[in-house]
Amino acid sequence: MLTELKVRQFALIDEVSLQFSSGMTVFTGETGAGKSILVDALGAVFGARASSDWVRHEAEKAEISAVIESDDVRLTALLAEQDIDVEEQLFLRRIVMADGRSKAYVNGMPSPARLLQQIGEICLDLHGQHEHQALLHPDFQRQIIDARLPKGLSEKVMCAYDTLKHAEQALNNLKQDESDTRQQEAWMRSELQRLQTLEIEEGIVQELTEQVETGRHASQIQQAAADALTSLEEGDTNARHSIAQAAHAIDSVAAYHETLREASSLMAQLDVLMGEVEPLLRDAMDASFDPAELQVAEDRLMNLHEAMRRHTSDEAGLIELIHSWEEQLSQLDTAGWDEAQLLEQRDAAEAAFRNCAETISHERNKEGKKLARELRPFLDRLGLTGMQIQVEVSPQHDHSGLNRGGWSRFGWDNIQLIASSNPGEPFKPLASIASGGELSRFVLALKGCGALVNAPQIAVFDEVDVGIGGETAWCVGELLAAMSQERQLLVVSHLPQVAACADHQVCIRKGQEGERTLTRLETVASDKRQEEIARMLGGANEESLQHAGQMLKRGAELVTD
Repeated sequence: MLTELKVRQFALIDEVSLQFSSGMTVFTGETGAGKSILVDALGAVFGARASSDWVRHEAEKAEISAVIESDDVRLTALLAEQDIDVEEQLFLRRIVMADGRSKAYVNGMPSPARLLQQIGEICLDLHGQHEHQALLHPDFQRQIIDARLPKGLSEKVMCAYDTLKHAEQALNNLKQDESDTRQQEAWMRSELQRLQTLEIEEGIVQELTEQVETGRHASQIQQAAADALTSLEEGDTNARHSIAQAAHAIDSVAAYHETLREASSLMAQLDVLMGEVEPLLRDAMDASFDPAELQVAEDRLMNLHEAMRRHTSDEAGLIELIHSWEEQLSQLDTAGWDEAQLLEQRDAAEAAFRNCAETISHERNKEGKKLARELRPFLDRLGLTGMQIQVEVSPQHDHSGLNRGGWSRFGWDNIQLIASSNPGEPFKPLASIASGGELSRFVLALKGCGALVNAPQIAVFDEVDVGIGGETAWCVGELLAAMSQERQLLVVSHLPQVAACADHQVCIRKGQEGERTLTRLETVASDKRQEEIARMLGGANEESLQHAGQMLKRGAELVTD
């Protein structure tokens, strides 16, 4: 539920703050007073595309904020997904700069305008004069019917269709041009054999590099080891002898000085370490190097680097490529068997889809007839007594299975709402029968009978009553009031009958302040509300005031009933 709306420097509004309650709130005012501005402001705070026209003339920016209370689990999940704290109230804020740039905030957190739109899709149903255009789209008409189907049936059809398409795709992939496949297979086998001869394994490049470098520097390695061994062990002034002399010099007095004791201990460790170095040096000095082995390692390393360049890969990538090709070639070896299996899978998937499509088609026919019956009393109340409605469900298929042009994730039905302007007249598509005003009321009838499921809890109706009057207007008001028992309704209207059925009324007035034109909004009640209804009737004279009082009384009785 929308509990608060604040608008600053928006179009002709300098500043307004409105508090809202549950039920139905009607916005009234003279033509041109700016009733549609309020609808635009709601659209702005719920993420509509920003426009510089929203910013009041000579102002730097427009600002719209709204407070919403909702326990919708979809909203909770959406906020959690965006790492936004979920609180009892949801605070939305939109700032639009004079150059058209905008900023959005949700619970004080900077957010993309798309998040405001997603919140609006959950919380707000904006029923404008042109919303009925959506009703003319085949997908929208199908959704109306499918929303009434047994739970899980639509998902079952989608799953069956996806399974069929995957089976067909797998079969098509297998049946691609055989000559190209065989050429690719021959190249793949040849290249795989080249890679397999390299015996690639993890760490092989580093291992071969070390072997090659060792072989290339064999003589230097042996000479360096010999020189080091001489300096360490064999010369007249070798390092180990010198350290032993130094240790002997301090051992006799080390007991009398702490640092000498520490030095003596370290020298003992040095002697041990040097003893461990000596066999390592001898191994390096005595090692033999086979030129033939070096050549083998060099050739193998060169071939590895060339393979990595050829396939734009590294060692790990080549290993993965080998495994992938081995698997692909194995599949090609069993392609004949696979084709028979895939054909069997495709036929089974097609049979499953046909069964699901026939089931959903039957249910759509049943629900379409039921919807036509449920709409009848609402159409009558809204002044559409002559209009006859049917839901036409036409399967787009033949039993041979050759014509699949109409198959989709939604089955094979072509669904459309068709209408007859009067009993006995032929049925035609809704668009060619109903006027804009009739379509708008038809949408209202759909909402009134609950045909549009999962409807948001906040509904905005912008001049849904255009082109009607008299008792039909009372019917529209009564229907809106009944709907407001389940959801919060904000209704922009020029009809006193509709206004009289509302729980709350806000008067919108346009006037001059200095040289500026401003739009003001005022919540009216009691006598002021009666005066506003009288104005809507044609003037605030005694007769119209009395009539307005009677209308408010009738509206209250309709709501109570």
